[in-house]
Amino acid sequence: MKLTRRHFIKTVGAASAAASAPFSFSTYAENADDYKALVCVFLNGGNDFFHQVLPLDSSNYNKFASSRKGIAVPQQSVLPTHIVDNHGVGFGVHKALKPLIPLLEKGKATFAVNVGPLLEPTNKNDIVSGQASLPPYLFAHNKQQEVWQHSWFGDHYGDHGWLGMSMDVIADEMSSMPNCFYSGPNTLLDGFSNDTMFLNRNGFEELNALTSAVVRPSYESMATQHYDSPLVAGYAEMVKQAMSAQEQMAPVVDSIPQDTRIPASGLGSQLRAVKQMIEAAQMLGHNRQVFYVSIGGFDTHDNQVNRQDELMKEFSEAIAGFYEALEAEELTDNVMTFTMSEFGRSMHDNARQGTDHGWGGGQYIFGGHTHGGHCFGHYPDFTRNGQDDNGDGRLIPAIAHEQYAAYMVQWLGLSNGALNTVFPSLSTLGGPMKVQGLS
Repeated sequence: MKLTRRHFIKTVGAASAAASAPFSFSTYAENADDYKALVCVFLNGGNDFFHQVLPLDSSNYNKFASSRKGIAVPQQSVLPTHIVDNHGVGFGVHKALKPLIPLLEKGKATFAVNVGPLLEPTNKNDIVSGQASLPPYLFAHNKQQEVWQHSWFGDHYGDHGWLGMSMDVIADEMSSMPNCFYSGPNTLLDGFSNDTMFLNRNGFEELNALTSAVVRPSYESMATQHYDSPLVAGYAEMVKQAMSAQEQMAPVVDSIPQDTRIPASGLGSQLRAVKQMIEAAQMLGHNRQVFYVSIGGFDTHDNQVNRQDELMKEFSEAIAGFYEALEAEELTDNVMTFTMSEFGRSMHDNARQGTDHGWGGGQYIFGGHTHGGHCFGHYPDFTRNGQDDNGDGRLIPAIAHEQYAAYMVQWLGLSNGALNTVFPSLSTLGGPMKVQGLS
């Protein structure tokens, strides 16, 4: 069933949970007539997108294969798609991503090609001449994971995540509070005022201590007393919030079984929990939700071919199952799923049959508004020491990660004026990413 404003209003009146839902997971955008959710899938380790999505024309493929001599994906292992870049280059995907083909054929999936951190539009000549202003912390795992989740404020990356700040702004604009769920450590959802809610692979799970008839009275007593110690008072408040959340969420989630069309893999289990929260949106009166899930193992310094095969299988099967489940509810266009990863991989392979830390990479976008048949950006030049090589075999990004991020939150409902609040450098970079020739 499609989620519309009429359905929300009807449900809010019928469900007591909606009226009393804690602010930490309550969002109702009064000025919006629809439901939308953003799901971030973080590919931890630095994903080699260009091992997964390949050009179909001989000229670009030969450059790629020449640079990846020991691990180049054979052309016979590439499944063609109808996706083209803004230069007319057609793309195929690795055969291990076959479960994604139906989404690509239906125009429900696309790519953003050669995305990475930038402080300003940058080219090879600027780098060689020393005139380019380069982002700090390039090529370091932990720092780049943080960078992708934050925006540049002129001399440093902000203290809050761009998605958390976006939800703050949306809440202000729509007289509401945000709804943020996560299944692993992140700073993407950190905002000034919004709270977040943890989901494990089993969905929303009760705290064991609060289900015990023996222990629960002690926690109830703790939560209602006054404490002079700020530390103890803070702990008591957390217990109180946990009890409130449990009382309201447990009956909701208990009434919504996890969707078995989504695989029970590591990523699939997280997406099962996401689907459960999406289904609970009507009961809770939500019409804006954001989620953070992750899958690791992408730091393929060695044995890349075999390791990528396993990762692509888990990723593609989980995403395909998730969207099969959403399609059954007519929610494919209401839920946009996007990937992020701290960096791409080097243009060339190394002596261990792998690739090293890179800079620019590619990302996937599913559902939402995907401009079926077109991708964002264009396929880079894989020529060693060419114009897209920074000099060390690392691709120079053509799309800044903030342009990529701005596209997502603009779709979610952030106004044009508010984009500059969340992304102060956006105008310098050229605004949100867009498909050339399309709106």
